[in-house]
Amino acid sequence: MGLGYRILEALDEVNYIGAKTPLFAIALVVCLWTQVLLLHDSQIHEIMRKPWPLMFEAAKQGNLLFLKTIWQTYPDMMFEVDEDHCSIFHVAVTYRHYIIFSFINKKGPLQKDLIVQKTDKEGNNILHLAAKLPPEDSSITKSGGPADQMKVELLWFKEVKRILHPVDAEAPNKKGKTARALFTEEHKDLRDKAEKWTKEIANAGIVAATLIATVAFTAALTVPGGTEEDTGTPHFVQRASFIIFAISDAAALLFSSLSIVRFISAFSSQYEEADFDSDLSPVLNGLESLFLSVVFMMVGFCANMFIVFKDGMLWIPILITAMTAFASIIIYKIYKTASAECALLTSEIRATEIVTSCLFK
Repeated sequence: MGLGYRILEALDEVNYIGAKTPLFAIALVVCLWTQVLLLHDSQIHEIMRKPWPLMFEAAKQGNLLFLKTIWQTYPDMMFEVDEDHCSIFHVAVTYRHYIIFSFINKKGPLQKDLIVQKTDKEGNNILHLAAKLPPEDSSITKSGGPADQMKVELLWFKEVKRILHPVDAEAPNKKGKTARALFTEEHKDLRDKAEKWTKEIANAGIVAATLIATVAFTAALTVPGGTEEDTGTPHFVQRASFIIFAISDAAALLFSSLSIVRFISAFSSQYEEADFDSDLSPVLNGLESLFLSVVFMMVGFCANMFIVFKDGMLWIPILITAMTAFASIIIYKIYKTASAECALLTSEIRATEIVTSCLFK
């Protein structure tokens, strides 16, 4: 079995899609690389470049473990470039692989400067590549709405800019465009989609919050159990279920009203790039208030059932309360899935950097 066939087999393992690289794949890479190191330098370069650009495929897949296996015994490979003059880290930035990018920060100042100052054929440095939209097969494009993606793109651009010298960060490419100008140009359509997406959600939220506010206001005027004709005092004002109903109805009205105000504020934004960089958007705040108003509305409804069925048949309000609790859990899971996706995306860069510092000291 020839060396070329084994390297091709290793390439299949490099292309393995998943959270972890199988241990047997790394063991295979180590064994093959040990044999490759016995060859002449020119032969090693030929194997790594043609016909299987292993390292660049590993960078596209975000396989840092494979790259570290190569670099530990042949560190010069870290500075290799492809036919477009892109280094491994240029590819990692293009495909938004945070763990490989974080590895740059573990290098010394000299090595880091040699890496980040490289430019491709078009004069793009590493920040220009961060300013471009990620490829379709990049993992960053697979989740989140347009506003979430825009926010993560801004965070990614800032993270890359942080390791560059200010002069390099403002350097133009061969077309005379700085990285900032290229970012604005590349993300114009995404910004427009994010604005439309945000306003659509805010509009739907306003409708839902208005309905809840109307129901809560109407329920407050229609006192369950009626009132005294002389004084207007509710008949069941001393019952615990009535007190719970009153508090829940008031809370539903307040939170739904707050939700409407927050959703309306989403229409007043200019939706510039900096507007997507805030930690808490009006839509996310509006969704939080809307969820709370739904919960309090359900609590008030259950309390009202206990008032209606106060004389016997308590199993009916108990059953209704159980069904309401089940529905609340489902609504909570849907809410958390919708609202936590953006937080997951934007925290991925920070989390990966922490993990990298622990694994690759």
